[in-house]
Amino acid sequence: MEPVYTDKQRGEQPRKISGTVKLVFALLLAIVAGIIGYMQIFRSHPSQSTIKKVFDLVEKGDVEGVMEYVDPQGRLGTIWNDNVEGARDKLTSLMEKYRLEFSSLQFDTRAQGDAAEVELKGGRVTVYNRGQDGMPVAFFDLGGSDLVFYLEKKGNRWLIEGINYDISQILSGDQVISPF
Repeated sequence: MEPVYTDKQRGEQPRKISGTVKLVFALLLAIVAGIIGYMQIFRSHPSQSTIKKVFDLVEKGDVEGVMEYVDPQGRLGTIWNDNVEGARDKLTSLMEKYRLEFSSLQFDTRAQGDAAEVELKGGRVTVYNRGQDGMPVAFFDLGGSDLVFYLEKKGNRWLIEGINYDISQILSGDQVISPF
């Protein structure tokens, strides 16, 4: 036999369930809004993540690791593979001699489809002699470098095609304004 409810009991029960459902729904909305807000504020474009990884690898002195993020058919890849004007040898030598430490890096990313430009907007690089503890050899503010990386999405990865500087001139010392 089913229990008999009064109208008052029937009226209270749906309101309690309704209040609980409303509370759960409101909490879910708040969580979803928080996740979306977080992603919009702190998420960076995948091409920018590639550049950040490259800077981390440069800090570690891992030139070969850096080249994993460079398109071998792009301008930088061609310069590296063909060792144009000894660029590969000079860069490798510099990385063996000096250790770079980057801080407060800031980027501005513009992307359309499978192409992106990541501009270095700010930060600092401190240069140390590799293998030696002690004072830095030099430090540079990167805010005025105007360095832009050009990337293209190949498969599921963003690869660096080139930059807005002539690497050969920079490494030969012919560049009046160094990116660093």
